[in-house]
Amino acid sequence: MRSAMNIMRSGSVGLVLAAGLAMATLASAENTPAEAANKQVVLDFYAALNEADASNSMQERAQAIAEKYLSPEYKQHTLMLPGSGSDRDKLIHMFQGRPARPAGSAAMPRQRTDAVMAEGDRVMLLTSRDMPDPATGEVKPLYVFNMFRLKDGKLVEHWDIAPSMGGPPPAAAAPPAR
Repeated sequence: MRSAMNIMRSGSVGLVLAAGLAMATLASAENTPAEAANKQVVLDFYAALNEADASNSMQERAQAIAEKYLSPEYKQHTLMLPGSGSDRDKLIHMFQGRPARPAGSAAMPRQRTDAVMAEGDRVMLLTSRDMPDPATGEVKPLYVFNMFRLKDGKLVEHWDIAPSMGGPPPAAAAPPAR
């Protein structure tokens, strides 16, 4: 009988320890101040790009946006940018080279932020925008995953993955609701 009581007591202690560990794990899921700041830099960068696109001023604003948010050592890992110079310079030229929308034409559908997560110096961003399926014309969400590494409040590296606009529509379901 005594051994059964000891097992029950040790089981209770184990439950208390497990509950404490679970609560500590949840508490540690909060972002550090540096992680929260990194998330805000990424969100502000995207807000600046969205505003420049919506106001049809990307050509004029690309340089200033890049200088504010991108480190001179910025490295673009997934998009092969044409031209010479640093990846930051090539990205600026790409944005400046986009033709302005004709007067009266609609802006690209606004991009939504579906999720943003930070761990250390990295921030992952999931965005979507409603786009017509090239094959059917049906409007569907197009999801894009981005990951950035930040240093000293600037974007230093970028990776992304998105379905091709000319290819089949994304097969993935919508992300879980927040």
